Amino acid sequence: MKKFIICFWFFMLICFLIPNLFLIDKINLKSPSKTNDLNGKIDNTKNENATVPDKIKLLLTQTNDVVELDFDDYIKGVLIGEVPISYEVEALKAQAIVARTYTMYKLINNPASHSGADMCDDINCCQCYKTKEYAFASWDDKEENEKWAKLENAVTETKNRYITYNGEIISAFFHAHSGGQTENVKYVWGGEEIPYLQSVSGNEDDLFQETKSFTKTEFAELIKDVVKDYDKNNYEINIIDYTGSGRVDNLQIGNEILKATELRKLIGIRSTNFRVEKADDGTITFYTIGYGHGVGMSQEGANQMAKSGYTCEEIIKHYYTGVEIQN
Repeated sequence: MKKFIICFWFFMLICFLIPNLFLIDKINLKSPSKTNDLNGKIDNTKNENATVPDKIKLLLTQTNDVVELDFDDYIKGVLIGEVPISYEVEALKAQAIVARTYTMYKLINNPASHSGADMCDDINCCQCYKTKEYAFASWDDKEENEKWAKLENAVTETKNRYITYNGEIISAFFHAHSGGQTENVKYVWGGEEIPYLQSVSGNEDDLFQETKSFTKTEFAELIKDVVKDYDKNNYEINIIDYTGSGRVDNLQIGNEILKATELRKLIGIRSTNFRVEKADDGTITFYTIGYGHGVGMSQEGANQMAKSGYTCEEIIKHYYTGVEIQN
């Protein structure tokens, strides 16, 4: 009987306990999934390769030279070129984060856009950049060290911080003044809807109005490459429709239909938020509100928000819908 019991337990050990031990070992060795979140979506590896670079190569367009800079020094130069040093500290910090994000996006998505360089200093292509020497020559001698410390702190206190939407670095467009309401990006470039570049309140405390007039001959010369049949002695300029923010979307000149964004570039007005009048003598006058394309962060609006006590994070999350700030 005793032998039977021993044989029975030995049999149970072989058949059940030992296989389960091997199974437990396999379960413990299995790696957890890196690609699936709780909703089964593949989204937690999007940002694995996002890093703030140490250096950047910058094309100086006036001399056609390419210089290598520390990345933070480049961002300081962007702040010098893009915003007044008189802006509130939180507005400067917001601009530093936005400029860093904008640069990183271009480095990832347009790595070969400049021959031998990562970025250029042309405001119509990349971002404006000015040197520390330029800043000191522009500032009052008694205040230059204090102003430089203010600018430097805005960059160092936001070091390595950038903006993402759903884990991906955003295209952080910005402009000088929205004229009261920022623009939905789909009306400016290509008609594509981008969730984080929606129309929101500009938060400026003025409208930033400008008047610009042209003789009929001047106007005809500026648009001649686009409006082939334009008759300067018998012409019509008719606004067809507006965007959701109140800017002009399309207009007709002669027999041609133009985007307001294209006309703005041709004649050099500050915004597509305009009305147009034609005088009896043929003078054409554009009355514009705001300054820039209107997409993303309004720099003047950011400064007004900072004056009202908003932080750089709150400013950024107002102008870019649904974003997060990564470090």
